[in-house]
Amino acid sequence: MRRALTLLHRWLGIAGNLLFVVWFASALVMMYARMPSLDPGERLNRLPPLDLEAVRVGPAQAAAAARLDSDGLSAVQVRLGMAGERPVYRLRTARGWTAVHADSGSPLLQVSETQALGIASSWVAGSDLSAPPAEASLTYDVYLTRPDQWSLEIQDLLPLHRVRAGNDVLYVSDRTAEVVMATTPGSRFWGTAGAVFHWLYFTPLRTHTAFWYQVIVWTAGLGCVLTLSGLATGLLRIRRKGSPYRGVMRWHHYSGLAFGATAFTWVLSGALSMDPFGWQAGRTTSPAQQAAVAGGALPLHRLELHSIRAAAGSISESFPPREVELLQFAGEPLALAYRPPGDRPSYGDSYAGGPLAFLSAVQPFEHRLVSLEDGTPRHFDQPELLAAATAALPESNVVDATALQEYDAYYDDRRYRLLPLPVLRVRFDDPARTWLYLDPALGRIVHREQRRSRVDRWLYRGLHRLDFPGFYHRRPLWDIVVIVLLLGGLFSSASSLAPAAERLRRHAARLRRQAD
Repeated sequence: MRRALTLLHRWLGIAGNLLFVVWFASALVMMYARMPSLDPGERLNRLPPLDLEAVRVGPAQAAAAARLDSDGLSAVQVRLGMAGERPVYRLRTARGWTAVHADSGSPLLQVSETQALGIASSWVAGSDLSAPPAEASLTYDVYLTRPDQWSLEIQDLLPLHRVRAGNDVLYVSDRTAEVVMATTPGSRFWGTAGAVFHWLYFTPLRTHTAFWYQVIVWTAGLGCVLTLSGLATGLLRIRRKGSPYRGVMRWHHYSGLAFGATAFTWVLSGALSMDPFGWQAGRTTSPAQQAAVAGGALPLHRLELHSIRAAAGSISESFPPREVELLQFAGEPLALAYRPPGDRPSYGDSYAGGPLAFLSAVQPFEHRLVSLEDGTPRHFDQPELLAAATAALPESNVVDATALQEYDAYYDDRRYRLLPLPVLRVRFDDPARTWLYLDPALGRIVHREQRRSRVDRWLYRGLHRLDFPGFYHRRPLWDIVVIVLLLGGLFSSASSLAPAAERLRRHAARLRRQAD
């Protein structure tokens, strides 16, 4: 058994020690930097002013122009904003995003190179309307029908126009006629050093999703075997006088014993995050639950243009809206707009969200929600939210409803501060033991937890991030502990590189002698 464990650990280590070095080193980077993503505050600041006077058609006409009814689709999200100097409706359906000119009602079938440069120019100028035109510093790069390294997480917005602004790179979506990604040399460098290496997020591999998934699951599984066999071998080899090894292998022996258990939990939790057994429960509410809270599909025929203008006028009393989102709660149509943070501290300065994160609510920014029925500001009390939550799970009973002023162990965004507070947490007695978190400011379900997702929270965030109550947010204590553990794992992995190379050299020499 000892011999088998030694050989297993030795050859798995020779095959995978370099990957472990990469994982530990890239994890150090990922503590503070992730894949480039569009910061919500920056996006708000750079939106051009909304020209409501130029809007001539209503949302229903825009949906008809996009042939949503004939295709059997309904809009689940509608945004009214600008594409260059023209207003557009951006409509999201189950099939993805589409855009329709709000001044003429004509579908925006494709963004030309000139239009893409104009949209990018507006982005570069930002909110400084007195800035000189930026076209001279912009160069059109390529039309992407397949994702490149930095658009892997926004594939739903393909095709994309890639525009270079000096050393920065902007991506303009052909579907929505807006900048949907912006990268800088720094964000690309740290994204590569961190997430790309850690997740094996290389474009040729990641674009083949099923194959990439299998590579991650199997390498992580073999990594678990490697760490466990190393711990077992290390314990069996230890002597009263210490390690029987000499030189660098002695240090590998000791560091493996000291940091091997942590390495195992990290690799195991990383593998479980891929849901290899298909038992995890998603935290995103289903379309049916979202529709139940909204009161059905968004009734575009009820969204009259004069009501939208009146709502925008009400919002303008607080700030001029640059984009208006049309939504509903319990059948009541609403208009939502956010104030750009401007020079105020941005909650998204270090944001590194997931796909299309910039299109979700950015509650920490000041906003106005106005009823399209009477133009009055709206905010939702607990009975309204409780009724909406009950409609989302009509066959279940409410166990309790709690107004949370702070994050709990499962609804937690202390790092980026983009999840809204306060929220109403409603717990149900259904077989999945569902918890719904509803935002009283927007009337939305912003988070869902089920029994299996709560288990997954501890298996992944607990083991992988050391996210435990009373510890994760005690900075810099958490940083110091995690950095020490990562450096220990990095040393343990790197200390095996030279002995592995020497062993391979000896085996190669022996094979050559046998061949001769």
